[in-house]
Amino acid sequence: MSVVETLRAARWPILELHLSKEMTADELHAARKLADGLNLPVSIDAPEVLTRLCRSEDHQGYLAKMPPFPYDDAEDLLSRRRDRAFYLVLDAVQDPFNFGAIIRSADALGVDAIFVGAAQQADVTSLVVRSSAGAVNYTPLARVTDLVEWLGRLKQTGVSIVGSSPRAKRDVAQCDFRRSVALVLGNEAVGIRPEILSLCDERVLIRQKGHVGSLNAAVSAGILCYEVARQRNESRAASD
Repeated sequence: MSVVETLRAARWPILELHLSKEMTADELHAARKLADGLNLPVSIDAPEVLTRLCRSEDHQGYLAKMPPFPYDDAEDLLSRRRDRAFYLVLDAVQDPFNFGAIIRSADALGVDAIFVGAAQQADVTSLVVRSSAGAVNYTPLARVTDLVEWLGRLKQTGVSIVGSSPRAKRDVAQCDFRRSVALVLGNEAVGIRPEILSLCDERVLIRQKGHVGSLNAAVSAGILCYEVARQRNESRAASD
């Protein structure tokens, strides 16, 4: 439940919280306890009130009014990088459901931070939050003015830039992800822009056997992130 995760994470301040009076006693108690810990007033309303406020019946008894999403500072995230850092860089991912699903995979598979550009990139909206299953509250996410400059900054710190491209010659499994790496994923329609692709130290693809020409952006992200996690888990197991 994305609203519950937002309450639990206490990262994104909630302006108003409405709960359905038809929720179970346990659900109401749990939500109110989290809200009390944040000194957040709670309004208990009839389900039709929540439906009117959010213009949808698909609220599951929770409704939160939110301010703009509090993006992290990119330089601050970089200053706290660990050995063998793992970043995602999104070049103009525009579908909010793709964006949210990518964040969900990033949280599940050990991504340290996601960097997005300020132009032509989906913002963090309620659709993104819901499709991320609340993971947006836990995954460090920074927005930068110029992705080209930011990739150059990452390269200066020793991070290898790996771009995902259907025209690449190397399979993703042939790339060594056991170093600090930033994995670049492109726009759903046109992929990674040429000026960004030219900055990539390596380009990889996911080999396919089906009849459809390409994978959904979020599915591709999940596969690529899993490969990074798989290699690092095997490396860790071998050193134990």
